[in-house]
Amino acid sequence: MIINLNKNDIESMKYAANEVAKIIKSGGVVISPTDTVYGMLANAFNPDAVQRIYEIKGREKDKPLLILLESENDIKLFSDMPIPEIVKKNIPGELTFIMPLSANLKYNFEFLKSTVAIRIPKDDYMKLILKKTPPIVAPSANLSGEGIIYEGDKIAEIFKDKVDLIVNAGLIEKKLPSTLYDSINKKILRQGEVYLKE
Repeated sequence: MIINLNKNDIESMKYAANEVAKIIKSGGVVISPTDTVYGMLANAFNPDAVQRIYEIKGREKDKPLLILLESENDIKLFSDMPIPEIVKKNIPGELTFIMPLSANLKYNFEFLKSTVAIRIPKDDYMKLILKKTPPIVAPSANLSGEGIIYEGDKIAEIFKDKVDLIVNAGLIEKKLPSTLYDSINKKILRQGEVYLKE
């Protein structure tokens, strides 16, 4: 199924967010704009849905997936480490931060090793989705090793028979990826949209 999204129209956002949440909660895979680029979304706690994303993307199993959370309160679901101040000051937003995965979770998530990469979106549309869903995995919606796809029509053409829902918002803005910060070793791994301030 393909639905259109106008991110300048609250009713359009609410409708799309509802449809996305329904599919994610039922164990499906969705392609939708996120706070950065088009992402491939699924329930992080559903191993079958996560496995489907690896298969659709042709992604190697040893490459972990990013997790999107609704709020910083959800971080404790994945990590026992307190959130560093430098991260706290810059979330929500386009900052992806790496935290140590709680020891008792290491066997629950095949797609994670000893760390977890987390982002808490500030984007209104993503917040509508995350209010209604469990934490979601959200790698970019492209084939592994290929470039980022910014056109919704092109995404629909490639993936229409592979996922359960595509939310087409047309051509999305080309911008820097999220900044990637390693909270364990206290260093920036990729400079992106957010400039970290102590």
